[in-house]
Amino acid sequence: MAHPVAKFLTGFFVTAVLLLVAAVVFTLSQPAPSLPPLPKPNGYDDFVQAGRMLPENSSDFGTMSEEDLRTFVRKNSEALRLARTGLSRACQVPLDYSPTNETHFSNLATLKRLAQALTAEGRLAEVENRPADAVEAYLSTIRLGPALCRGGVIIDALVGIAVESIGTVRMEKLTPTLDAKQCREAAAVLESCESQREPTDAVLAKERAWARRTFGLKGQFARLVMFKSMKQTEQRAIAKLTAQQTRLRRLLIQLAARAYELEKGERPKSLAELVPAYLKTIPQDPLTGTNMAYP
Repeated sequence: MAHPVAKFLTGFFVTAVLLLVAAVVFTLSQPAPSLPPLPKPNGYDDFVQAGRMLPENSSDFGTMSEEDLRTFVRKNSEALRLARTGLSRACQVPLDYSPTNETHFSNLATLKRLAQALTAEGRLAEVENRPADAVEAYLSTIRLGPALCRGGVIIDALVGIAVESIGTVRMEKLTPTLDAKQCREAAAVLESCESQREPTDAVLAKERAWARRTFGLKGQFARLVMFKSMKQTEQRAIAKLTAQQTRLRRLLIQLAARAYELEKGERPKSLAELVPAYLKTIPQDPLTGTNMAYP
C-alpha cells in the first residue's frame, strides 16, 4: 500500500517542480514594459554637450587661484549657459540596451565634470563677494543631480547623487553667511528639487527592466543564481541614495531655520514653526518616513 502512495507523492512533487520552473521561465521571458518617449528637446542632451565642451581639469577648482577661476569661467561660459538651458527643460536618460555601451559610461564622467564647472563658477562668486550668484551656481549643481539621472538606472542614480553632493557641501558652508531672503529662496528651490526626485523603488524597477531587456532570459537566470550579491549591490546603492537625500533635507531645514532666526530674532523651537511660512511641509526622514528631528 505504501508503494502506490510513494509513487503518487513522487509524481506530485515532480509535477509541482515542473509547474514552478514553467512559471519562472514564463515570468522571466515576459518583455519589460516599454519606456516613455524621450522629451524633445531633452535636457540630458544639453548636459552631455555642455560637459564635452569643458577641459578635463574642471575638477581642480578647489586649488585654482582667483584669476584662474575667472579665466576658467570666462572661457567656459557657453558650456555653463547650456547647462542651465538643460535645467530648464524636461530631462530623461536615453537608455541603451547594450551590455557594452561605452558611450553611456563616458557620458557619466562628462556629467561629473559639468558639476565641477558649475561649482567653480560658484567658488569664483564667493571669492568676488557675490553670495547671490554663488547660491545660484550651487543650487544649479544640486538640481543637476536629479535631472541627469531621471529615467535612468542605478549607475545613473549614483552619479546623480555624487553630483548633488558636490553642490550640497558648498551650500552647507555658505548657508551661515546668507541673509533671510537668500535662505528662503534657496529652501524653496530645494523643496522643488525634492518633489521631483524619482523614488528609489522606481530606480530599482527600471534597473531590473533594463537588465531584462539587455541580457534576456539568460541574464535573468544569472540574476537568480547571483541573487544574494545582486541584493547586496542594490542595498549599497539604496544606502547611498538615502544618505544624500537625508543630507539635503537637513540642509533644507538649516536654510529655513536660519531665515526664521534672522527675521524673528530667535531660533525656531520646532520644525512645526517653520510651516508654512518657511517650509511647505516638514521634511520626512527617508529611512523611517516620519518627520525629521530638529535641530
